[in-house]
Amino acid sequence: MRDTDVPTKTMAGRAVISVRKLHLNPRQRTVLIAINGHQSMQEIRTQFSVLGDVDAIVGELSASGLLEVVGIGVAASATRVTAPLAASPGHSFMFTLKLERCYSKEELLGLLPEYQRVLGKAKEQAYADAMSRHAREMLDAV
Repeated sequence: MRDTDVPTKTMAGRAVISVRKLHLNPRQRTVLIAINGHQSMQEIRTQFSVLGDVDAIVGELSASGLLEVVGIGVAASATRVTAPLAASPGHSFMFTLKLERCYSKEELLGLLPEYQRVLGKAKEQAYADAMSRHAREMLDAV
């Protein structure tokens, strides 16, 4: 996959997350949950480098029909501004393990402050605030 490709969840991918119908391994589930249709493969590789071969994980999810990968032009991706990850990968991984153990909306809402804190260490605080608001909006819609 190219660095500029952007994976997005399919309807089946969104359904798998909400009903836990398929038995995905923890690495696949973590990546599937995090994919939001706004991050390029380069950003996803950086974010999940501690998981190993991210392209293989995305490829498996795509082959299962849970993701689709859309290519975008180089010009469009060049306008994106991303902050380098500053937080330790272990911090993000520990948060991901906590996320894996959440089975209800209330548990996910309880993780939002930690999500905002961990993301604020990895990226700009404004980005962390925006993503936390987006996560809360998604949870409120459920």
